[in-house]
Amino acid sequence: MDTMTKEAPVIFLDIDGVLATDKQFFMNRQKYQRKNPEAAELGAPYPFDPGCVERLNTILEQTGARIVISSDWRLHWGIADLCRIFRMNGVSRCPDDVTENLPMMNLERARAGEIGVYVNDHALTSYVVIDDLNVGMYMTTTGDDDKFFMTRSSEGLKQVGLASKIIDRLNGF
Repeated sequence: MDTMTKEAPVIFLDIDGVLATDKQFFMNRQKYQRKNPEAAELGAPYPFDPGCVERLNTILEQTGARIVISSDWRLHWGIADLCRIFRMNGVSRCPDDVTENLPMMNLERARAGEIGVYVNDHALTSYVVIDDLNVGMYMTTTGDDDKFFMTRSSEGLKQVGLASKIIDRLNGF
């Protein structure tokens, strides 16, 4: 399946708490960067969890989905550098876009709004949102809260059964 077609489903992807769990977030960042020159060059603070990457790769393989970054990482790295970070961590597909930044006091509301703008601007019908923040609470007004999958930051995408649910939703089941 050509993942660059407009018909390809979209994954709005957060990174912290989804691909990088608490274990990575709280690791020694200087030590990580000393051992990984490319990470140091990019300023990548820590790696993604290999188990979470494995689950994301399975989702991508089984759905042909595109990745749109909704994470705050989009505020620090452009698409080319995000692609390098994803490749460096073993993700099989690079993100191809990011949501715009709509600063608000409430981060969950802002993220839901940013995703909503993207969905409307691109006339998306097939998509999911994966985040450890309760973005779904603000997606109920559009009726799209069934497209939201919340992770626990301690497990990310490794949560039992989560990848299967995401695959089913993206494949229309």
